[in-house]
Amino acid sequence: MSGDDPRNEKRRVMQLRESHAPPASDTEGTIRWLRDRELIKSLYDRYAFGVDSIDFEIVRSVFHPDCAVVGIAEEGGLDDYLAGIEEALHQWEATMHFVGNQYIEIDGDRGHVESWVVGYHMEADDSPLDHLVLGLRYMDDLVRVADDWKIIRREAAKQWHTGTFPRPSVGPPLYPRPRPDPKD
Repeated sequence: MSGDDPRNEKRRVMQLRESHAPPASDTEGTIRWLRDRELIKSLYDRYAFGVDSIDFEIVRSVFHPDCAVVGIAEEGGLDDYLAGIEEALHQWEATMHFVGNQYIEIDGDRGHVESWVVGYHMEADDSPLDHLVLGLRYMDDLVRVADDWKIIRREAAKQWHTGTFPRPSVGPPLYPRPRPDPKD
């Protein structure tokens, strides 16, 4: 494929951002770097567990309250984004999110993480619909909050999917939810 091939557009916006380890002679810096990386990685484990168990107290715990989100079906503030995800999750019999490749850049009290995720959305046994599998990329900006890290901005990009997306429903679609008219 040539560099001008439109099929490369999603990949073209990729930029490798990852912090290198401090020099081996810097024991204190290395310990802090390793600790920060583990804390950051645990955000994504907690997020996946919270989403798959539909426990939005856990999901909310990984985000800064002022988080702005550009999702694959909605964008805006954290409360609306999480409400939309929670509503959508009740459409499926079960989900399982797997976090794969992850690139972490740490710069003092700020960070950037790009994570590749596969989300399995399983239909009930008697559903006429196919299961939905989404390949996603989360591009998150993080901030240190006390002794932890929180996502302050999330941009999600759909890389691919199998099954019907968005999921069809009887009547108006449940997700993405209609945006309120700003004039009201």
